[in-house]
Amino acid sequence: MDCMADRPGLGRRLRRARRRLLFLAVRSVLRLAGFRHAMAIGSLFGELQFRLAPRRRRRLQADMARALGRPADDAHVAAQLREAYRVNGGAVFEILAMFDRRQPEAELAARCEVDGLDRLRTALAGGRGAILLASHMGNAALLTIRLVQAGWPVSVVYRQSRMGSVGFFETGLAHYGIEPILANAGIRAYAQMLAALKRGRVVFMMIDQGVRHAEDGVMVRFLGKDVPMAAGPAQLARSARAPLLPVATTAVRPQWRFTIEAPVPLGTASLEDDLAALVATTERHVLAHPQLWSWPHRRWRKARPVVTGG
Repeated sequence: MDCMADRPGLGRRLRRARRRLLFLAVRSVLRLAGFRHAMAIGSLFGELQFRLAPRRRRRLQADMARALGRPADDAHVAAQLREAYRVNGGAVFEILAMFDRRQPEAELAARCEVDGLDRLRTALAGGRGAILLASHMGNAALLTIRLVQAGWPVSVVYRQSRMGSVGFFETGLAHYGIEPILANAGIRAYAQMLAALKRGRVVFMMIDQGVRHAEDGVMVRFLGKDVPMAAGPAQLARSARAPLLPVATTAVRPQWRFTIEAPVPLGTASLEDDLAALVATTERHVLAHPQLWSWPHRRWRKARPVVTGG
């Protein structure tokens, strides 16, 4: 009985050990190859993930096709899903290379173009800071580094990775003069975000990663699935009366290209309505460039699709 009870804990430890070994192996490869080759290596890793998990791939393709309003066996959807694996595999490897060791600023700048900086400048002029709300569409970490290079103070809200070393992202962000805010810290993290906005900083955060437990979020319809989402971004904007500007990823080649959009009007309706508006904006970004979003992201992938119609 004791051995049986210990198996789930043993399984978690084994999975954690495998992720740790994979992280160390990838870091070693990237230290040899350098940032400039990270995209190519990561794309190959994404291709392998696409090919070696056929059951997951078929399920994701069906879910993706449903979200795009296409047949499940649509060849165009399959091609877009494959590209999404490759794009986000490359993005992950770039991020690991960037945060493992400080990279030359010129090399990073050459990989990123940003549209809409005038909108951010106008938003910051109000004196309440600004929130940039992005999604899992490529290497948005490059955007934050570009903002720091342009002279803006940036705070990034991040979650402790199950794969990387403790403190990996905190140290990596500090390499570039970015203030790290660990989302796992709960109310303390929220207080840090409010303080950063009061100091006129840019607070960068993600909305589409969802929450682990449904009771910790608000259930919203996102890309054909009911997913619990954290209301934090909407609540933060309401509490700080800070402008919230969505960030869209629009291209990966020859450079990552990001567009900072106009602030989303918030605070005139309920918190749930504000969150729904932010999720709808993110959904619009994904549907415009489905090949750039991380469809295998586990908290969306594991949710059941909503079946409508008779």
